[in-house]
Amino acid sequence: MSPRRQAPLAIEHALLGFVRGQPLHAYAVYQQFAAPEALGLVWPLKLSHFYALVAKLAQVGYLATTLEPQGARPPRKLLRVTEAGAAAFARWLTTPVENPAQLRLDFLARLYFAERAGPSAIRALLAAQRTASRAWRDDLRAQLLQRADQPDAGLFLQLRVRQLESFLNWLDRTLAAPHAATAVTYSIAVAANSPQPELAAAFVDYVRSPLGQAALLNAGFYTADESPCASAALLAPSPAERTARTVSVFAAASLTGPFQAISADFCAAHPGVAVRFTFGGSQGLAELLRQGAVADVFAAAHQQAMDLAIESGRVWRESVYAFASNQLAVVTPRHNPAHLTRLDDLARPGLKLAFGSEATAIGQYTRELLTQVEGRGFFGAQGKAAVLHNVVRYGESVTEVLASVTRGEVDAGIVFASDGRQADDAVYVPIALPFLN
Repeated sequence: MSPRRQAPLAIEHALLGFVRGQPLHAYAVYQQFAAPEALGLVWPLKLSHFYALVAKLAQVGYLATTLEPQGARPPRKLLRVTEAGAAAFARWLTTPVENPAQLRLDFLARLYFAERAGPSAIRALLAAQRTASRAWRDDLRAQLLQRADQPDAGLFLQLRVRQLESFLNWLDRTLAAPHAATAVTYSIAVAANSPQPELAAAFVDYVRSPLGQAALLNAGFYTADESPCASAALLAPSPAERTARTVSVFAAASLTGPFQAISADFCAAHPGVAVRFTFGGSQGLAELLRQGAVADVFAAAHQQAMDLAIESGRVWRESVYAFASNQLAVVTPRHNPAHLTRLDDLARPGLKLAFGSEATAIGQYTRELLTQVEGRGFFGAQGKAAVLHNVVRYGESVTEVLASVTRGEVDAGIVFASDGRQADDAVYVPIALPFLN
C-alpha cells in the first residue's frame, strides 16, 4: 500500500519517533520505546509485536534498512526513517487524535515527542487537540440533551462529558502562558443541574471568547491568557436556545459592568435569548446555590465560593474555568480629602474605612492582603489591628463598599481595581495593591 494511502497510525508513528534522529538497530529502538521513562508504561509492547510493526512500517515505505558490517560476523540491519516516514511523523505530531477511544494512549505518545521537539510543537499539538476535543464534548452534550426526559438515562454520556471537560480544563491551563501572580482570580462554570446546559455553556464560552475577554479588559480586568473558543461569538443559535430563552447567571458584584456588556453582545449573537443576572457577594451567591436556588451559570470572584458550590454538588469541578483576574485598590472620594498616599496611612488614628464583610470575596481578599502586609511590618507595632479599628462599614458586596466611598461616608475603602476604574469619575485610586509575594 502506498504511504500516501496508509490509514492513520498510532503506535507505529511512535516507533518512527525513536528512529528519526539517527539510524538504529531494531532492538535498540525497542529498548528505548519500552523504557519506563519513555512509553513503556503507556504501551506495553512485546518484542514479537514490535518486529511485526517494524515490518509493517518497512512495507508501507516509512522505514528502510541498511547493512552494518561486523567483520567476520554477519552484517546487522540498521533502521532509518525515509522521507515519507519523516513527513508522516511530522503530520502525526502536530495533528489531534481523531478517535476519542484512542485518546489516552495515542495522545500521551504524541505529547512525549512534542515535549522533545520544543514549546512550539507542544502548543501546536495542544491547540489542535483542544479543538477536536471540544467538538467531541459538544456532540456528547447534544446526545445527552436528547435523552434528558428518560429516567436515569445518559449516565454513561454524563461520565464521558465530565471526562472530556476535565481534559479540556487541563488543556486550557497548560496552554495559558504563565503570568505574574495577581490578587484575584475569577472562575465560571455551568451549574450541574442547569435546566438548559447547552445554552448555559454557550454563555460561558462567550465570556471566554475574544469578544468577552475584550469587554473584561475594557472594564479594567486582566483577561485570560488564552481565548479557547474564538468562534463562540459567531455560532448560530442551537435548537435548544430557540426553546429555552433565558439564561440565569449568578455573578460576583464586581462583574456587573462587563457582564452587562457581554450580555448585550451575547443576546445580539443569539436572537431571542435573554440573560437574567443575580449580582452579589460570591459567598452569598454560592450559599443560595447550596440551598437550591435555580441558576444556569455561576461566576465567582473567590475560589472559596466556587469550592462551596462544588462541595454542594451545584457545580462540577471539571467544568470550572478561570476567565479573568484582578487586583485590589484603595479608593477615596474624588479629591482624596484624607490625603492618603501610602498603605500604612490606613492605620492612621481617626480614619474612617469601608471594607467588604467576611462573607464577600472582596472582604476575604482584603484580609489576606492585610495579613501579608502586616508580615512585612508596614503597619508598625499595632499591625493590621490598627487598620481594622478604623473600619466603620462592612459592605455585603464590593458595590456597597464603593458606594460608601462615593457618597463621602468614609475616607477610603478597598475594592477591586476594576471597580475603581469603572467609577473613575467619582473616586480616586491612590494605591493599587497586588498581593505581595
